[in-house]
Amino acid sequence: MSGTSRTGTTGTTGVHGDLVLRARVRLLSHNERVLHGEEGLWVYRTLFAVSPRVYAFKLALVLREAAEGPRVARLPGARAALLAQARAASARIPADAPVRQVRMWEYSVTELRLTELRLTD
Repeated sequence: MSGTSRTGTTGTTGVHGDLVLRARVRLLSHNERVLHGEEGLWVYRTLFAVSPRVYAFKLALVLREAAEGPRVARLPGARAALLAQARAASARIPADAPVRQVRMWEYSVTELRLTELRLTD
């Protein structure tokens, strides 16, 4: 029972251990580099809570994708909230992260700004 309290949470993050295990199993069963969509959101949000250094980039990426998606196309408040979450997650991308992660994120943000400009015109 090391690392697990009587309430079933791990560490001090308050994330339930079964949920973390389920997210890790889902990620292991996925055959691509990044898990996208709604499923990617819950998996990376869950794992980010326990390992922000490892999952910051992927969480930021799927949040940015969600902000560009059709579900929030006409909901500027929801899009802004997802972008704020993406920026907060991206701030946790470690300085020693692979260059491709940093460049991909910078490119994504640039593309998103262009998209937002087109939507507001």
